[in-house]
Amino acid sequence: MQVLAYWLMRTAVFLAAFGVLYAMRWYDFWALLLALIVGWIVSYIAFPGMRLRAAQQMNGWLARGHRRVDEDADAEDAEAEADTK
Repeated sequence: MQVLAYWLMRTAVFLAAFGVLYAMRWYDFWALLLALIVGWIVSYIAFPGMRLRAAQQMNGWLARGHRRVDEDADAEDAEAEADTK
């Protein structure tokens, strides 16, 4: 849930920045690029706690996935050893 909340906040900051540029009649690629840069800087400065919690949640997901891969590899190794005996 932390990852989703952080993603939504970053998206909201980007859309707000783009909305301001759109209101200033910037309708081109440069407005998108500037909104992306401004959104990234603002979210990086404004949401360090959210970013840390989202990173911890993602690390948990990755660790759980790696554990499953390691368990599968161990099971395959055990089967291979049993077949060679």
